[in-house]
Amino acid sequence: MISGLPLHHVGIVLSGEDDVQTLMAVLGMEEDYRGYVPQWRALCIFAKADRGAVIEFVVPNGGPLERFNKGAGGVHHVAFAVPDIAQTMRAYEAKGMKFLEKEAIKGAGPFLCNFLSPVTTRGVMIEFVQPF
Repeated sequence: MISGLPLHHVGIVLSGEDDVQTLMAVLGMEEDYRGYVPQWRALCIFAKADRGAVIEFVVPNGGPLERFNKGAGGVHHVAFAVPDIAQTMRAYEAKGMKFLEKEAIKGAGPFLCNFLSPVTTRGVMIEFVQPF
C-alpha cells in the first residue's frame, strides 16, 4: 500500500542540538523549521529541502527516543505523505496492522502523523504524514 506514496522525510535521531548543527554543516544543509512533539519528548529540526527529500533531525529530551539505538541515535524512520491519515490508518488496521497512537497526532511541522507499529514492519519505523 505504500507503493506510489511520495516520500515526505527521513528522521534521524541525534543526541543534541549541537550534533544537529554539526551534521547540517557537514552536509551543507540549513534549518527550515523546527517543532516539539510532547508525546515523544522530542525537538524536531527540519532541514531545507532544496535538494529533494527532507531530513528531520530528532533530538530527544528524555522519553522513549533517548535510548534509541542504545543512545547512539541514527536513522529512525521513513515518512510518507498521505492525503487522509484517518483513511490510511483504517486501511492498514483492516489488514490487522497496528499504529503507535490510537489517533493521528500533531507532528513537529504543519502535519498530522502516526507510525505503524514496528512489530508490523519487522522493525522498520514507517510514519504517515498528512500535511495541512
